Amino acid sequence: MGFFGKLWAVVRGFFLRAGDDVVSGSPEAIRATYAAAIDDAKKRYKEMERAVALLAREREKTESSLKALDKEEQELNNKLQGALRMAEAEPSNSAHREAGTRYLARIQEIDQRQEQLAQDLEGQRTRVEDYKVRLRSFMNEIDILKREQGEMVAEFISNQQVIQLEDRLKGLGETSVDESIVAIRDKVANMRAQARIATEMSGSTVRAQDAQYERAGAQAEAGARFDELLKARAAEKAGTAAKQRDLG
Repeated sequence: MGFFGKLWAVVRGFFLRAGDDVVSGSPEAIRATYAAAIDDAKKRYKEMERAVALLAREREKTESSLKALDKEEQELNNKLQGALRMAEAEPSNSAHREAGTRYLARIQEIDQRQEQLAQDLEGQRTRVEDYKVRLRSFMNEIDILKREQGEMVAEFISNQQVIQLEDRLKGLGETSVDESIVAIRDKVANMRAQARIATEMSGSTVRAQDAQYERAGAQAEAGARFDELLKARAAEKAGTAAKQRDLG
């Protein structure tokens, strides 16, 4: 896992170690969790910065060593040229030859050392530049955490408000009528039914009485009609008897 992959693992670790409810149950918890992750990232950044500074210091020391060797080599070459001239002027003096040989041996040592230091310097420069890029990326990641902290808190609050509003609307939709209102409605409905029954019962009594009167009226009319019929029959019989007397 890369360095920045480890950073994000650390951030996730804050959530996993503390538990989801603890680190994300409120805006304050989210803000505190991000703050802890940012502080941890800053500490790691500082540690890395110090390590890069040490690496840069080693690079500077290598550069200084190379400069010193270059200067020494230049001085040895000047001395070698002097020894060569003196050897030409005094061929019998072995000291000139010994000095020149010593200069050449040291120059050879310097060349070997310079080659090694040049390789070291190239590696050091590459590592310093690489870690400088990582430091800049690291700082960008910290800035992202800072920005995300505010965004997450704002989004949490916004979503929380939406959820609360939805719950409120849902609650209003489910309990839009108070239980006392429901009771009143039921009571009035029962009373309405009772009144309707009472009205029906009252109407039934009147109709029964009307029927009774109607029956009594019908009976009286029928009695009168019956009497009329009897009178008519009596009159008819009386007329017949009178005709017979007249004929007889």
